[in-house]
Amino acid sequence: MTNISQHAEPRSRTLLRHTRQAIADGQLRVLPFSERVASTYLSAVQPEDRAVPLREDGETVDSALKARGHNHKVIDRLISGTVKTFPADLEDSWVAQLPAPYRARCVRDLAARAGLVAVRDPRTADSPETQGGELCALLKEVGEVAARLAPIFADGKVDGSDMPHISPALDELGDLLTQTLQLHRRLTKVVTEAASRSNVVTKMRA
Repeated sequence: MTNISQHAEPRSRTLLRHTRQAIADGQLRVLPFSERVASTYLSAVQPEDRAVPLREDGETVDSALKARGHNHKVIDRLISGTVKTFPADLEDSWVAQLPAPYRARCVRDLAARAGLVAVRDPRTADSPETQGGELCALLKEVGEVAARLAPIFADGKVDGSDMPHISPALDELGDLLTQTLQLHRRLTKVVTEAASRSNVVTKMRA
């Protein structure tokens, strides 16, 4: 379900909605997910700043197994809803370990809560491979949007009978919007930098 129909949900529910969807789709298993989240969290957050009781592996196999079992319980209790309060400082590590496309959709929905659109800073992904990948991703999304819209427009009209197809179509349209803005920002960055260099040259000649 896209953020358009989920705008009033709490932030934690947005995180868990995408996580549970990934599990339901067979794209995420809780045990390895919990290990990745714990590893990311423990690496990124200094001990004095940690509010989540995740444990380091320790120095022995036994301590590592106990730590991973404990961490699995902590993450699983959040996913299942046994623990109702989602720790704010766990969010970044959690989202980072969601599989694609659930991670991108979760980031998009979280940004939409503030009326924003999530677009990656082109400075963080400037390699030729990444830039070429952005075009491939855009074209892929165009194809996926067309596939999702086809059954909606098959009878020549859009009405209540299309409801089963509309939610998946909105998800794909959101993905396409993100990829389009990503490429737009990439091209705008080039134009802006070229204009800046031109202004510097003009001032030096003056």
